[in-house]
Amino acid sequence: MTAPKVKLGAVRLGIGNAFARMPFRFGVVTMDAAASLTLELEMTVDGKHSVGYASDLLAYKWFDKRPEKTPADNVADLLWVVHLAASIAKDLPADTPFELWKQLDVAVDRAALAGGFNRLGASFGVSMIERAMIDGVGKALGLSFRAMLTNDALGLRPVDIFPQLDGMSLEDAIPSRPLTRLNLRHTIGMVDPLTAADPFEPVNDGLPETLEDYLREDGIRYLKIKLGGDLSTDIERLQAIAGVLAGGDYRIAATLDGNEQYKHLDDFAALMEAIRSRPALASLFAATLFVEQPLERSVALASPLDAKALDAIGLPLLIDEADGWTSAYREAINLGYHGVSHKNCKGVIRSLLNAMLATHHSHLAGRPGAYFQSAEDLTCLPAVSLQADLAVVAVLGIGHVERNGHHYFRGLEHLSVAEAEAALAIHPDLYERKDGRVQLAIHDGTLRVGSLEAPGLGSSVTPNLKDRISPANWSFEMLNRTNHA
Repeated sequence: MTAPKVKLGAVRLGIGNAFARMPFRFGVVTMDAAASLTLELEMTVDGKHSVGYASDLLAYKWFDKRPEKTPADNVADLLWVVHLAASIAKDLPADTPFELWKQLDVAVDRAALAGGFNRLGASFGVSMIERAMIDGVGKALGLSFRAMLTNDALGLRPVDIFPQLDGMSLEDAIPSRPLTRLNLRHTIGMVDPLTAADPFEPVNDGLPETLEDYLREDGIRYLKIKLGGDLSTDIERLQAIAGVLAGGDYRIAATLDGNEQYKHLDDFAALMEAIRSRPALASLFAATLFVEQPLERSVALASPLDAKALDAIGLPLLIDEADGWTSAYREAINLGYHGVSHKNCKGVIRSLLNAMLATHHSHLAGRPGAYFQSAEDLTCLPAVSLQADLAVVAVLGIGHVERNGHHYFRGLEHLSVAEAEAALAIHPDLYERKDGRVQLAIHDGTLRVGSLEAPGLGSSVTPNLKDRISPANWSFEMLNRTNHA
């Protein structure tokens, strides 16, 4: 089919306050509440009116970790860049979704930098409009995300961005059908309890709380382990995790998250050498697939990675926070990185292009999978945000996905009863009712996502913005539990 002409229109925003069941470490801060932004975008698709939705947490101290910025500043900046993207989008003439994304990506990136924000934050503004646009196009045409790609409904022209992809098709880089099951990769945060013997305040709400609980009750087979940047503390933590795994004879695969804790790769290599020298960590190291973003973003792409340090690390490195603009992964490959994270908050079309880059460079290396994408998003919450991200992960064919929203937040209680019930009714494979609440359904460590193959970007649940707070009436103080009560 010919890609439709889309005219983007008015945007409405609503904020919901999501209160965690336990504190969690997100970037460089520990938090117990977050603001969840939902965006409603009106548009016409070949003259037909349609509405699309996007949602995400306004995650402070991740997009922008500058110490002079407070968490409230971070949230204000994210709202600003979404308003900026919406204003630019509304003025764009009708065009294909890809052309609109391309223009928006350049314009918001330029304006965000001029306004004192960073490129990763600019990507968030673009992605909120992009996701809602894709959702609205799919609903107007009656096509799922995979079907939109099959039918070229987005009008993708990868060679316009990366000339080296000339002669290559997106179909070369993704499976012919979306995955219907995804392995859940459980993140072990730096303050998360490992066993019931650890010093922590139990929630006692009937849901798993410790690492041991998740391994035993949910059958988790993939782990993501956060590192703190202090060698002795990290080694002690890793040995405790290895002890839990050995004690229960749990067979897992793992990834390590460096959390931008290092300015010099040699310092991270010293940690990896310490890990490799300890017999108690031999099994854990052997089970580790890759390392995510050890270097702080300001230096991560500044120069080629030192070959000696890479040999000492012994695992492929992946960029996450450093993937702040459309060509970042291509630049990272040239410097010695092999992987890049997929996150909807950085952009859907960017991830499609990155899938093609990974396939292209793996072919050049003569090793399938030598270059790769991972699926990372710590606190992606139901329904719109979680389902859109899982839909993209399933289409990309990434078999395991970081997912901890169900760990830090209680079921779908951050949504209205009507929305939670609608999510369960429409997506009974992904959600279940247990102990009187609607929650994510985890079976043998996996999520069932077949129902996400529906018109739009993964979600048939229509959010009600009347249940949310307009940004003009919202304040950061609303995240204070005392104020909430």
